[in-house]
Amino acid sequence: MRRTSFCHCSQCRRQSGGVWASADIAREALEIEGPVRWFAASPKARRGFCPECGAYLFWEADGSGEIAFGLGAVDGPTGLTVTRHLFVTDVLPLPQGPVQGTCLCGEVSVTLEDNSGEVTACHCVQCRKVSGHLPFSLDDPDRRARMEGDLATYRSPGGAVRRFCPHCGSKIAFDGAEGLRSVYIGLFDLLGGHRPDLHIFTAYKGDYYALPAQSRAYPGAGPA
Repeated sequence: MRRTSFCHCSQCRRQSGGVWASADIAREALEIEGPVRWFAASPKARRGFCPECGAYLFWEADGSGEIAFGLGAVDGPTGLTVTRHLFVTDVLPLPQGPVQGTCLCGEVSVTLEDNSGEVTACHCVQCRKVSGHLPFSLDDPDRRARMEGDLATYRSPGGAVRRFCPHCGSKIAFDGAEGLRSVYIGLFDLLGGHRPDLHIFTAYKGDYYALPAQSRAYPGAGPA
C-alpha cells in the first residue's frame, strides 16, 4: 500500500453515494477476476465498478502505473488507517424546496422533493462493499423522489433493492425489504457537504476509520 485516502469530490460522491475510501498500490500488484465496467469520468482517469451490483471498486489515472481500490470492498480487517481527506467540500445551507441531481454520466436525473430529513450513514457490510466506504442517504417514505433515466437494480440478500446507473455506476436509491426508500445525497451538489446526522449498523464498521466524536451511532438499524 502506498497511500490511503477518503475522497469527497463530486465524482466519488456520486459513485459511492457518500464518501469513497481507497488505497493505492502498483497496478501489477493487483489481480482482478470477474467483470468490471470502466467509465472515463475525465480525460485523465477511469473508474471501475461491478456491472451486476454497482459496487464502486477502482480508480485509475492514465499512465500512472498505480490503481486505487475501494477499502469498503475488502473482506475482513484491512490493517490500515486512513487519515488523508481529499476535496473536502464546504457545507452549504440546505436549499428550500426540491433539489435536483444527476448521476456521474448524466443519464439518470433525480428530483428530491423533500430534503428536510436526517442524513444517515450506513456501516453495514453490504453498504460498505457497494459504496467503497459509506453511503449517505435521506429517507423518502412517501416515494416522492422522481427518478428518470435508465436504472439498473440489484436485489441484496435479505430482499433490499439497490438502484444504480448501469453506465457510470452512480448510486441512486435503496429500497429496504419492508419498502422504505432512501435516496443517496451524493447525487446532489447542494447536499454534498453535509455530514451524517446519525450512523447505523456501526457494529459492522471497517477497521480503517473511526466514528466522528460524539456522533449519534447505533450498532443496529437505529434507536429502538
